[in-house]
Amino acid sequence: MTSVLRHRYTKLLCWYPAADRGDRGVEIVETYMELSSAGQRRPRPGDVADLVAGGLRQRLRARNAGGLVDALPLTGTIALVTAMTMATVGLILTEVFPDPDQYGVGAPMLGPFHTLGALAWIAWMLVLPAGLAGLGRWAVAVATVVTIGVAVVVAVVPATELTSLHKPGLFVLVPQIALGLFALAMPPRHGYRSTAVTASVIAAAATVVLVGSRYGLRYDVLLGMMLLLALIVTGVVLAARRDRRAWWPAMLLLGPVLLLGPKIGLEAMDDSRRGALGWAAMSLLVAVAALLVAVMWQTQRARRRAAQIEQ
Repeated sequence: MTSVLRHRYTKLLCWYPAADRGDRGVEIVETYMELSSAGQRRPRPGDVADLVAGGLRQRLRARNAGGLVDALPLTGTIALVTAMTMATVGLILTEVFPDPDQYGVGAPMLGPFHTLGALAWIAWMLVLPAGLAGLGRWAVAVATVVTIGVAVVVAVVPATELTSLHKPGLFVLVPQIALGLFALAMPPRHGYRSTAVTASVIAAAATVVLVGSRYGLRYDVLLGMMLLLALIVTGVVLAARRDRRAWWPAMLLLGPVLLLGPKIGLEAMDDSRRGALGWAAMSLLVAVAALLVAVMWQTQRARRRAAQIEQ
């Protein structure tokens, strides 16, 4: 039984570069074996995630893209703030103080709520309190899963066939999911001070977005512009400090920025399944391509520097 478990842990080392497997493979496996419980036959899910993440980090460092790895916690925090701001604004505009013309008189409701989206927005509201207890990532995961569930219901089954409730927009739910996935990289625990600062930033950003929405601007597009501006400022500041994280948060969050951006040419398909999925696919393709180009450029740059040093 022990040999089976050791073999399964060893197979997970395929995520690591060959050099790391040769140098530290046995040590890594033995560490997990020592932490395993009696009778355990398979690696724990947490161990699998840890090994996969560790392997990917080492592969990026091997390509001299360590700044990307170092930027993940910062990227997760920015994504969390954006996601919670989006949820706050969504809850206020669609549930708390909706446009009087948005829902007809006597429109069906789920308790005090008008749309299924309220389930997702409320789940996101619980992330900050959970972070104080060290459960921030779990809360983000739950909120993201709830948002995915709502999006699937909206995309697959017409809401009117289920509850006659109004449908939350897919052009809002899809970027919310993308931000949630990146927010999983956030630091696992927040202190009271950092939580207060985060809450203040969310409140300020939500206020700006709410004011803009009253002037006819789409709140998701406005939030995307604010996210882009925040990423540019972050990149400039970090680059000026010669911090190797510099522009990696911007590269990582390019996908959510595109998802939140103006839906050029899709006005006629606003919030339709085809329009939302098409826009998501295009944004994902562009974001992944840009990230791969950035990693390759960083690798070539490091190799040129190494060659110059050798000369």
